[in-house]
Amino acid sequence: MMKSIKNKKGEGYIDVAITILMVSFVLVFVVNVVSMVALSQNLKTVTDQLVEYASQHGTTAVAAYADDLSEKTGIDFTYSFDGSVLYDSSGKVQLGDVIECTTSVEISFMGFGNAVHSVPISASASGISRVYWK
Repeated sequence: MMKSIKNKKGEGYIDVAITILMVSFVLVFVVNVVSMVALSQNLKTVTDQLVEYASQHGTTAVAAYADDLSEKTGIDFTYSFDGSVLYDSSGKVQLGDVIECTTSVEISFMGFGNAVHSVPISASASGISRVYWK
């Protein structure tokens, strides 16, 4: 017959150690998720600004402005104007035509231990050209 252990003095230490480990894992996960949400919102703002600039100037040639935005925000993003109706090959968009922009960035999501997961985040916006090209 087995005797039960009546002395449980060290049991609290193990419970505390496991609780601290679990709280640490939860904090790492929460910090990563919050930073991804903040980056997603900032990327959406950058996309809106790119579309606004392209709409005002009537062109998808916004490389200098995109580089300036990337420098100011600290986000190293890529952008594309897929779906935009171009007037000519130089990127001009005729008055009233749609300009669609998609930006994306790839971030590393820190896992537990040495695990690092790559997560793509993208945002899109659209606008209408305000310039008439002859």
